[in-house]
Amino acid sequence: MLQPQNYPRFIGKALLLEPDPFVEMVDDDNPWIEGLFLCACIGVLVAVAQLIGSLLLTASLPPSEALLNTVLQTLRQGTAGGETLFELERTLRNGWPLLLAYSGYDSVGFRLLSLATTPLGLIGHWFLFGFVSHLLARAAGGQGTLAQTLGAVALSTAPRLLYLFTVIPFVSVAAVLVHVWGILIAFRGLEVAHELAPRPAALVAVGTYLLLLLVSAAVALAFGALLLIAGGGL
Repeated sequence: MLQPQNYPRFIGKALLLEPDPFVEMVDDDNPWIEGLFLCACIGVLVAVAQLIGSLLLTASLPPSEALLNTVLQTLRQGTAGGETLFELERTLRNGWPLLLAYSGYDSVGFRLLSLATTPLGLIGHWFLFGFVSHLLARAAGGQGTLAQTLGAVALSTAPRLLYLFTVIPFVSVAAVLVHVWGILIAFRGLEVAHELAPRPAALVAVGTYLLLLLVSAAVALAFGALLLIAGGGL
């Protein structure tokens, strides 16, 4: 059983792709439980950091109504008048509450909800990635169990700790860096958990990521199409 006080050392070695953390995770009595707890801890830390950062950012920005008026004024200056401008303004005004709700601007309740949705989202992504990568790894000749796979790939969530820097207003973290680093860690985890050679382990890690990316894109397109259909019927 891993001790939480050892997590900084554990995660630090995983970020450097050292094999020790993956071996410890795979050899643990309940690697999937360790992975679940690790993902939950990282998710909560990131959610708290993003909540504080968003509150500080909003405190430094004008009220939402003033921001909307500024956007509309800029739109009027850069767009010719007539029906086109009217439609743009109507669309923006209608979509403004949704945009505010999505971003959490002027909405403390929505931001507080992220304290639950962020860890749950990270756990869901971890489990889905682990399950799919396990199937692909077994197909590639891997020998690890699902529990060992889940434990090993849980360490691929470690780069998300970079989002802790978003506690500082106007600081952003490149998502590409987080995802690429996560794939590298997943590659190392699959290599250890399934005793795979580097090439098939890399193919499984990248293949799993691309497959989930395609599924996510398909779901997003389907959702967008439903919104367009629903909007057209109003």
